Amino acid sequence: MSKMVFCRNNVFQMTFKNGFTISLSSTGGSYSSNRNISYNEISPDRNEVELIEVACWDEIDRPGSFVPLSSFDDVIGFINADQVAQLISIISQAKSAEEITEKVLGLQSE
Repeated sequence: MSKMVFCRNNVFQMTFKNGFTISLSSTGGSYSSNRNISYNEISPDRNEVELIEVACWDEIDRPGSFVPLSSFDDVIGFINADQVAQLISIISQAKSAEEITEKVLGLQSE
């Protein structure tokens, strides 16, 4: 079942029918436009950001296990809206975690 969740601290998550969840984060300290703000500065008035941090995990085969989105980390940072759309397409259609990693690494080399 697919679902969308607005979490606290500027995090939005979508779980797709294939069991993968994408997490979009712009919290203080994340790899986003809000990186250098404190958690206390985040408010409903700070909803517009240019760049966000993206994570992905598997809810079915390996519940809670992150899918590596870069060659050095589980997350990928400073992603713009067009790149988010590409990641959503890849993750929502993937058949395996390995497929996601391979395709996302391919995008980074373009």
